[in-house]
Parts: sequence; structure tokens; C-alpha cells
Amino acid sequence: MSIDFSEYVSCLDENEHEHVEALDSSYHEAQRVMSPRGLDNYLQGMRAMCTLNRGQDLVLTYVQEIPGVAKEVGEDVVPDIVESMMKLASHTSGSVVTLMLSMMPLAAQRLGDADVLRGYLKLLHQLAGRAPRGLRPMMENMDELLSKLTLGGLRRWALWGAQAHQRDLDGQMAYFGLKSESSRSVLQKERRGTLFIDNQRKLNFYLRALWGRAFFMRPTAGDYESRQGLKPFIEDFQVHLPDAFDPFRGIDGMEIYRAAAAHAAAHMVHTREPVSAEQLSQAQMRFIELFEDARVEYLAYREFPGLRKLWLSFFTAEPGQDDEFGEVHETMELMLRTTRAIMDPDYTDSADFVNGVAADFRAELEQDPHNPLISWMAGVNFYNRMVEHATIPSVRVLSDWPIPYRDDNRYFWDFAENLFESRGVDYLPSSQQSVRKYVSVMEMVNEINSELVIDNHQEVWVLATELFPYEDDCETTKSYNEMEGVEPVSDPYHYGEWDYQVQLSRPDWATVIERRQGKGDPEIMDGILDK
Repeated sequence: MSIDFSEYVSCLDENEHEHVEALDSSYHEAQRVMSPRGLDNYLQGMRAMCTLNRGQDLVLTYVQEIPGVAKEVGEDVVPDIVESMMKLASHTSGSVVTLMLSMMPLAAQRLGDADVLRGYLKLLHQLAGRAPRGLRPMMENMDELLSKLTLGGLRRWALWGAQAHQRDLDGQMAYFGLKSESSRSVLQKERRGTLFIDNQRKLNFYLRALWGRAFFMRPTAGDYESRQGLKPFIEDFQVHLPDAFDPFRGIDGMEIYRAAAAHAAAHMVHTREPVSAEQLSQAQMRFIELFEDARVEYLAYREFPGLRKLWLSFFTAEPGQDDEFGEVHETMELMLRTTRAIMDPDYTDSADFVNGVAADFRAELEQDPHNPLISWMAGVNFYNRMVEHATIPSVRVLSDWPIPYRDDNRYFWDFAENLFESRGVDYLPSSQQSVRKYVSVMEMVNEINSELVIDNHQEVWVLATELFPYEDDCETTKSYNEMEGVEPVSDPYHYGEWDYQVQLSRPDWATVIERRQGKGDPEIMDGILDK
């Protein structure tokens, strides 16, 4: 179905071949990654860009770049981008807004999550009010910035420059253009060790190799005020991991990601029954979580012994002088030693009651490892015994677990709400690629006149031969292929090109779509052969 773009992009010059080609190819790409609702938001965004009256380049940039953003992080973020661009248009020039839109697919690719991208849009709005002169040079260097910084690191780097050069316009240009010593120094300070987005594919293969199934992982950005960031967690059948990990006591970031991903996957594989939190204090819940983590890890490394070595290394590593967690509370120290004693039967702790608790829980694991109630009982009993040996700190201290790979266990407590039967068995992304199905003539005939057919097909039926109406003359009538079919085109292919207007190399800027060559006049070929 062809779309009349005139009501959405009335600001563009009419009968411009370049504009028509850009609109058609971009809308074709959007159809592949957006639902009907997403396409409507996309078209309404075109109209909104036109109402800004900031030039045709802004509208065409929006048209061409937004499908790439939707492909990376989903279509739900499109209205947020439109709203943000309309706000920014009142703070800065149209060329800067155009530059922001042109960098949006890169930001979506590097940040990797819709919520993180929304945080990026909020940062741009903050900078537009505090350091508007720095937006253009920052956009020109966004590729380098996002390859080295998380969103939190980018935020701290940008706000430091806005504060330091608040009244120095030339200083703003130099700082955000990465031309000053202070800019490079702060950039190096905020640079994180290992970025999630650079290793997500490896982690997917790692988990699939272990359990033979896919686990959906997303980055989270919580390191706004400090470098530590959020803890891993599981929500909506997805594993949320920090967007970066620094080395921990000699263990590099990639090993931390492997440990965190495998630990979260162990929860999802081996958590099968809900556990009640009624009549439990928050402190008791933290103690129960210790044993539940040990239970699912036991089941995992019983099947894959190498995981024991991976997880145990975090408890045997010696803290350095500059350890970010500092000195832990005495109760937390006993909890860490208990976890190590459960995981390592050869380890003997200096506290006899720690050895006794670990030995008792290992015995329970050998008898009934799939029963989560053993974690509940062991946690409550350990809490009661801990009261006799140490003071129980605040819940904030107990929740600040100094081992970075462990998640916050919300999946364990909320498991009754996360049952697949109540939320659907399969995870369905917002955009799905069409499935091609080869059918017989009768199947095609029975469905060809369906009134429910839409343009955004979830299933494409293919008939090997051309189909003509039964009662008509095949030589004079059109086939169903010509009447109902859509011209087949290839998937869009993007490649980078040099933008001579802004003197920048733009990644994935140009789009190539291949179409099938139409039939020509055979007499022309005969004439060529005769000559």
C-alpha cells in the first residue's frame, strides 16, 4: 500500500525526485521494524518536524534515521525523540538539532536500550540549557565519546565541562570538541573498563553454549553520580546488566560479565517455585538470598564444574588498597566467608559456626537441591545465629553486597508474578521480521480475498507459479500477482559516507535498496543481435 506523504511533509518541495526516493525507501525500511502503531508515530513525527520550520534537512534526517533507531532499541522511543527534538529546537539552531538526529542511530546502537536512550535525551536537554555552544562540537565527537564512556560517564564528563566553562564560550567549544587538556583528562578519568554493548554478542553465545537456550540481556545505566552503578537484576524474563564493569580485585570486566550472566541465568533455569516473604524482615530476606544464590549456583556448577572456579575467584581475590568497596561490616564479612565455605568444601574458616552452617547446607543441597525452602530455613536459622556473634547492620549495608556479579534477587521474591503462564510463554519483541511460507494453490486461493490483510505482514505467503483468475482469459487479464502482489525489494543496506557540508564521516548514512529489474522489450535485444 502506497502512502501519500503530502499531509505529513508539506514543508518539502513538491515533485523533488530526491525527496520522494528518500521517503519511499525510509518508509519501506520502517515497515520492516515497526508495528502499525509505530508507523503512525513515525508519520506524526514527520509532521512535527515540519512544524518546526527549521529547514528541509531536519525533516529528511528524521525520515532517514528514525527507522535505524527503532531497529536498535524499539519503536516506543520514537515519540520521546520527537518530543525531545521539539524542546531542543527552542534552545539551539536547526542545524544542531539535525546533527543530533543524524547521531541518534549511533547513540541507540552504543547505548543499546530504550530507557538508557531516554536518559541520553535528558542529558542533551540539560546541556542545551547550560552549555548550548558545546552541543555542536560534542555531536561531532559523539562516536569517540560513546565508544569510551557509558551514559553515566558521558553525563559526568559533560556536566563537568558545562560547570567549569559556564561563562567561557571559547572554553566550551574547546572542551566539548576534545581539544583541551582538561577535556581529555576528565574523559580518561570517566572511562570504564569493559562496556556491555561491546560484549553482548559474546555473552549470548556463552549462555547458549551452557544451557542451549537464549537469554535476553539488556544494559542498565545507573552510574550517574558514582562509577559503581546499578546491580544486575532480572525483570520481565530479561537479564539487566550494568552497561560497564571495572576490574574487580584483579578480575577483568569480561570475567565479571560472564559470572553475572551465568548467575542470572542459573536463577532463571533453577527457580521453579515461589517462596513467601510474609512475616520476614528485610534483614532476614538478605540472609535467605545468600543461601538461595548458593543453591542455584550449586545446581549450575554441578552440571558445569567450570562455573565453580569462575564464581569462587571473586571470594578468594584479595582486596587492594584502592578497593572501591572499602572495609566491609563484620556481619558482611561473615556472610562472605559462609558463601565461600558452601562453595568450597576444602575451605576451613576460623569461625566454627561458619563451618557448621556451610556443612549443614551442603548436606541439604545433596539431598534436595531443587527445593527453595531449604534456602528459606537456612537463611532464617543463620540470621538467628548471627545475632549471637555480631551486630546486624542496617538493611542498606546488607543490601550493598560487595561482590559485583550477584543480582538483587527480585526475581526470586517476585517469581509468583513472573510465571510464564501469566505473562505468555514466548518473549515477543515489538517488531518481528516477516515469516515466508510456501503454500499450495488452494491455500492461496482461499486466503487471497481476506479482509484482514494489512501492509505490515507477519506472514508472507509465496506461490511458485503465477496465479490467474479461473474464469478469465489468461492472455488478456492480469494475474493475482500483478493485482495483489507487492514488488519484492531487498533488505536495506547501510554504509557510511563523508558529509562534505559538516566535514564529518557519518556511519550508516547512505541506504541502498535493490529492486527486481522489470521486463523489457525483447525486440530491442533482437535488434542488437542482428547488428
